[in-house]
Amino acid sequence: MVGRVIDALATRDDVDTTAGVGLVGMSLGGFYAILTAAHEPRVVATVAVSGPYRLDWAELPPFVRETLTVRTGSTGAAEEFVRGVDLADIASGIGTPLRVVEGGDDITPGVLSAERVGHEAPLGGVLVLPHGDHLVCDAQSGWLPDTADWLTDRLG
Repeated sequence: MVGRVIDALATRDDVDTTAGVGLVGMSLGGFYAILTAAHEPRVVATVAVSGPYRLDWAELPPFVRETLTVRTGSTGAAEEFVRGVDLADIASGIGTPLRVVEGGDDITPGVLSAERVGHEAPLGGVLVLPHGDHLVCDAQSGWLPDTADWLTDRLG
């Protein structure tokens, strides 16, 4: 999907993708941003905010399981989807800068934080805001300006 977006952007006269693009993903989008960073060579810097490393169906809160069931169409499809949310063995394939932003108070049963990938990736880094919630909405001044600068620096 991201590759198609980059292809579309490359056709525009007002966007220059020749040096690569940056990618920011939040929550489950953080998982997809990290996964894309390992497979899409035109992504040259990635930020994942409150993304999961792995999900455990049995431990997820009921409202999360229900939401996934509705969105995937069945409990079986939701369980299969959750089994696919796993970044094990992905970090070594990320050859570009990666920043993982996490809130220290973002604790959901059944969700292992993507912080691990930030430590494992060759050019990875982690920023944890101790009192931050999910998406660190309550601590934006502690991460958003610096992360925007971080991304801008890597995009040249």
